[in-house]
Amino acid sequence: MQCEFETKSNPWRRGPFQAQPRGLIFGRTYEDPDIELRAFKPRSRIFSIAGAGCTARALAAAGHHVTGVDINPDQLAYAESRAVGEPTQKGGAERLMALGRNLATLVGWSRGKLAHFLNLSDDVEQSDYWDCWLDTPMWRATVDTLLNPRLLRLCYASPFVDALPRDFGVRLRRRLQRVWIRHAYRRNPYAAVLLLGTPPAEPGAAVFSIQFICADAADFLENSPTEFDAFALSNIGDGAPLNYLRRLRAAIERAAAPGAMFVARTFAEPDPNTTANWAALDRSLLWGVVKVDHITAERAGDGSCFIY
Repeated sequence: MQCEFETKSNPWRRGPFQAQPRGLIFGRTYEDPDIELRAFKPRSRIFSIAGAGCTARALAAAGHHVTGVDINPDQLAYAESRAVGEPTQKGGAERLMALGRNLATLVGWSRGKLAHFLNLSDDVEQSDYWDCWLDTPMWRATVDTLLNPRLLRLCYASPFVDALPRDFGVRLRRRLQRVWIRHAYRRNPYAAVLLLGTPPAEPGAAVFSIQFICADAADFLENSPTEFDAFALSNIGDGAPLNYLRRLRAAIERAAAPGAMFVARTFAEPDPNTTANWAALDRSLLWGVVKVDHITAERAGDGSCFIY
């Protein structure tokens, strides 16, 4: 693992939590790598935000050449350890989600009900069960209260809270419904991750070893000798100021091979100009926008359009 470069304008430098600067934030990546696997051409040279390493590992197992970059050295070391078979650990995100699941039992979301729901494979059955047993007034009120920005600021740093929709509880509930309308829960491992904390199957062995580098994404791409065919950006834009997004956009354009693609996620809602939004195809339930598009300089604009 190499470790170089840092920048003060990237809020991920400190991390999203108020009480946990850095440390292990994510023990698992909450995104569906099938999006990247569908979007990227075979044997691509891919720049990937490392996170917990799940997306990078899925891409490497599919035969891509992956460079995993993260600004958090603890997170990067964990992703690297997972790539060589070390066991999963719980990060700050998993501890908060476990607390949320415990609270859900108080409003009637028992593990038995959830296990039954996650075993359904018909969208009508899923809809009926959701309406009857899970989408209760108490559940809705609890989610909307817990995801109120005022409460979220007790746990999360302001830039990340500011990136969320003001009615995030309502939006998240709609995203859950969006997924069960389109995807059978029995065949959706990411639903079990979110609702029960059950890990999905591990990806296979990497065809090519992942190169892990500790760096800020913009810093690294501004200096990278490699031209990348694809960029798996996770939700790096959430919480980032506009000047950083502009800089990151320019760095991506510099490091992009002709015809390069990117996938970028955000918790924000799509704006009227959002195109190529694959959020409904992402089985992990959480995202407002999953932007899939080509890197093109003429569409750079203010630097934010490649994220949103």
